[in-house]
Amino acid sequence: MTSATNPTTTAPSAPVERSSGVDPRRSRRPGARGGGTYLMLLVPALVLLVGFVLYPIISSVITSFKAGNTGNFVGMDNYRRFFENPDAGAIIGHTFIRGIGGVVPSYLLGMLAAISLHQKLKGRTLIRVLVLVPFVISAPVGLNMWRLLLDPYTGVPAALGFHGGDLLANPDAIWPVLLIINTWASFQFYTIVLLAGLSRIPQELYEAAEADGANRWQRFRHITLPGIGSIGLAACVVHFMASFQEFNLIWILTGGGPLGSTQTLATFAYAKAFSDYDNGYATATTTISMIIMILTLAVGFVLLRLLRPVFRSVRRAIPDLPRRQRPVVVGGGRSRGRRHGPGLLLPSIGALLVLVTSLLPILFIVSRAFDSTPGGLEPVTLIPRQWSLTNFKQVLGNPELYNTGNLVVPPLAVNFLNSVLVSVATTVLVLILGMTAGYALSRWRSPLAKVGIGLVLVLQLVPVIVLVFPLYDLLAKIGLLGTLTGLVLATAALYLPICTLLFKVFFDGMPREVEEAAAIDGAGTIRVLLSIIRPSAKPVIGAVAAYTLINTWNEYLLGTTLISDLNRRTFPAALQQFMSSYSFKAQTTPGMQAVYLLIPIVAAVILLAFTQRHLATAYQGGSVKG
Repeated sequence: MTSATNPTTTAPSAPVERSSGVDPRRSRRPGARGGGTYLMLLVPALVLLVGFVLYPIISSVITSFKAGNTGNFVGMDNYRRFFENPDAGAIIGHTFIRGIGGVVPSYLLGMLAAISLHQKLKGRTLIRVLVLVPFVISAPVGLNMWRLLLDPYTGVPAALGFHGGDLLANPDAIWPVLLIINTWASFQFYTIVLLAGLSRIPQELYEAAEADGANRWQRFRHITLPGIGSIGLAACVVHFMASFQEFNLIWILTGGGPLGSTQTLATFAYAKAFSDYDNGYATATTTISMIIMILTLAVGFVLLRLLRPVFRSVRRAIPDLPRRQRPVVVGGGRSRGRRHGPGLLLPSIGALLVLVTSLLPILFIVSRAFDSTPGGLEPVTLIPRQWSLTNFKQVLGNPELYNTGNLVVPPLAVNFLNSVLVSVATTVLVLILGMTAGYALSRWRSPLAKVGIGLVLVLQLVPVIVLVFPLYDLLAKIGLLGTLTGLVLATAALYLPICTLLFKVFFDGMPREVEEAAAIDGAGTIRVLLSIIRPSAKPVIGAVAAYTLINTWNEYLLGTTLISDLNRRTFPAALQQFMSSYSFKAQTTPGMQAVYLLIPIVAAVILLAFTQRHLATAYQGGSVKG
């Protein structure tokens, strides 16, 4: 603009720039300058991560060397105390059972679902949404649903004529039951991830293999498995670490029982911190679990390196396929006599199987909620004996659910609104900080940016059970313990690392020519981000929003630990406290219990309907490049 209106002003400067050898376009390129601006964009996210993740980790490790009650330094005593515990081996063993047992069946069922739903089936989009429903139900809702279904007198076992007692109190049956429940709730993770892997396998490989006479099994073995191998193994490693540190399943259903047969490192540490008030011992236990997790990550990384040649063998696999029964090819490259109908039979059966697996437990709850049989203590049926809205009227008409002064019954309507506020506020905060930090890490060419990337990667791997005890102390010190503000900050810090990485991956894949042109025209870094980058980043913004919203809505551990006031608790924490009380079980019929569970399930389904496409993008990771 200046050179056009006042050429005499710019004429003397041109020779200076040429003589100095500086290209004005190069000097205005994003990343070449503006380090202060990038640092400014990065600082808010770093402050939150350092304050609510890194500091709690350091504090947890330091506390592990102190006595739980006095705070005196005791060195390695807490660690020796754990390993001298006669139950230490069993606790670690149970943790590995939880970790490995959570991966294998979930992966197999998730792979079946992914392969089935990858085919062009009628109603595929609707089926995908319905299969994902258990994945977005909060732990207290889903696990209390299973507790209701496994009731020895009114649940599914009684309906089937099985009278073997409470399966959740049977040490011989408890682990198979827990792992079945876990598979029901987590195989959808593999479905999403493996669908992304299948979409990246060239269809030409299957067509060439089929033309060479390869049957369905051979195509699966030589093309599908190598094609999804790397992404599947990475998903297994991530899921193993999450399962290894998982808290909700064991704590809600068994509390570590019966007779300690399901006690894991996470539940053991939580009990020591909040039942025995021994923070030193508890943090030593979580530190031990974190070290084991790091070692597991190292083993997984080595396996990925060793198996990488196998995953690269897709192209070499085709020539090795048997060349027999070559079909006769006629005009248009189509094989004569090729029939598509029978080819969809197995995928249709697989899709039906995973759909029934996902929805059948929920359908039993729906039936129970609408069944108003007098007494309400008969075994559950798939179809209600007497259709009625009586259970809904009794639950929704209970004035205690809206009463904020009751010390026994939580005001679930208020808790529901609390969850809405916390979820929306956390999602907005993560979007703002994640986008600015992701853009800075993607564009800033500085050693500090590399340090920031490494820090984000490391903090992403920290399990929440390691953070919960020092976060409790930190929020108490700054006066935010028991407040929704403190919960929002802690939850945002928990999900900010992965969301920042999602933004960075997206920005790394964006062409920079438009940014360079805007920079030459005088647009600053922030203006480029807000005016040019943000409108183009709608896919990753939707993915991050869906991921954060779903996970924050379902967050239980932080909600139940950091807030004790029933009026301030979020819905999952309040519902779990309410449904686990003796008075609730004694005074509420199974039909009314089903209503308490069905309402949040409906809310989760509605949330999934609006976010499922973006949620899939978030879990597919690389697909956020758009």
